[in-house]
Amino acid sequence: MKKTLIALCMLFVAAFNVQAQETVSQETEAEKQKRAMELMSIKVDMTVDTDLFMQVTPNTYVSESPKAVIMAMIVPETYENAKAKLESNLPAEFEVKDKGEKMMNGVKVIFMTGVSKAQGTTINSTVYCLKRDADTCTMFMGMSEVGADKKYVDAINAAANSVIKK
Repeated sequence: MKKTLIALCMLFVAAFNVQAQETVSQETEAEKQKRAMELMSIKVDMTVDTDLFMQVTPNTYVSESPKAVIMAMIVPETYENAKAKLESNLPAEFEVKDKGEKMMNGVKVIFMTGVSKAQGTTINSTVYCLKRDADTCTMFMGMSEVGADKKYVDAINAAANSVIKK
């Protein structure tokens, strides 16, 4: 199940990172992918409750039971492109419950909440995206199975708040 949650996160990231056909520069597809991988490997400053979550990569944490994932990454998108992709490029198995823009900790963020199913388990998901610089954004994803103890949901929210700051 841990692999399934991470796979769902990666599916969401893959859908988000589908490159648009219009290109400002003449980057090749290989160069775009290389840049995306380099950015995603940068450690995101994030505070995670390690009593509840185990680190599996520098920016990904999972819990055993209940199933939950916290993931953050830097993506090669402008804030406006990220906003457009979050509105149109979602995996089919993701049912959006709420989305939009809001202020969080004094920072304008794009957010989305929804539900997906994986191997018979229903998973609540939250995504935040905030501008990092002119060409990149920081994306945060938190997922937990429906019915997970509130302390896991609270830990996901606390991790999101640690990423989203001025």
